[in-house]
Amino acid sequence: MRDLSLLTWKEVKEIDKSKSIVFIVLAPIEEHGTHLPLATDLAEGEYWSRGAMKELEQRMDVACFYLPSYPVAAASVNEFYGSIHFPMKVAYEVAYAVLESLCYMGFRNIVVIASHADPQHQIAVEKAVRKINKKNGLCAIAPMGQIFMGVSVEKSPELQKLENEHGNDYHAGWVETSCMLAIDPDHVREGYRDLPDTEITDKDMIFRKRQLEAMGDYGYIGSPRYASLEMGKALNDNCIASVCDAAEKFYRRKGYQKYEHYPLYDILPLHIGFWKIAGKVRRKKVSA
Repeated sequence: MRDLSLLTWKEVKEIDKSKSIVFIVLAPIEEHGTHLPLATDLAEGEYWSRGAMKELEQRMDVACFYLPSYPVAAASVNEFYGSIHFPMKVAYEVAYAVLESLCYMGFRNIVVIASHADPQHQIAVEKAVRKINKKNGLCAIAPMGQIFMGVSVEKSPELQKLENEHGNDYHAGWVETSCMLAIDPDHVREGYRDLPDTEITDKDMIFRKRQLEAMGDYGYIGSPRYASLEMGKALNDNCIASVCDAAEKFYRRKGYQKYEHYPLYDILPLHIGFWKIAGKVRRKKVSA
């Protein structure tokens, strides 16, 4: 795998685009409770994409490239310090501009890793992917929305059991805390096992006010106390395998469709963020 940004323009020109896959990570800098860093989503996206690229190059005659991650994402909850969010329209425009530039370079196998599960971000990214594919023919896919919704390779019995018992773990709970423990335990603050559980239903997750109520003073939704290094390895391995599966199927243009369309995309009220007034980011002023 190679960083595309470290190549010269001539080296990029000489790449065999028909045997190349380019990965792009788009995720926010945002709060992740009192125990995880602001760059959690970026760290996860980079880890999963690097793992997938390594696996793809080992088992296929393909060269993988990546760009520096883009800390640009839309989100519905902005009332915590540390969050740098963008309107849906901006996230969409950035994603589309990157995709269009890569298409003009001749790349036709582009995988967007939108490692931030907020529906606003997933919809903005998919909108960009749909437009670029309509304009240039099939050239990009954004599988994370489907992976976050449960479309993935087979999970271990232990992981499936924990998800069944504590499934509504949406933000900086045991899932992300475990992932970060496996990526770099130094990034996880002490005391996460003492944090109380916070709960919300999957239906209430689309309402900003209810998300805030669930987050309370902590800024997470779920149960960080169930996190473990072992479970983090299982979660990351499953996500890497799923990203790899999506990328390989897309590259071969066979069987990729299950990763192609984010199911919440069809809920029209979730597109309100594209409106000029409704899509304005609410930021909390930091006092002295």
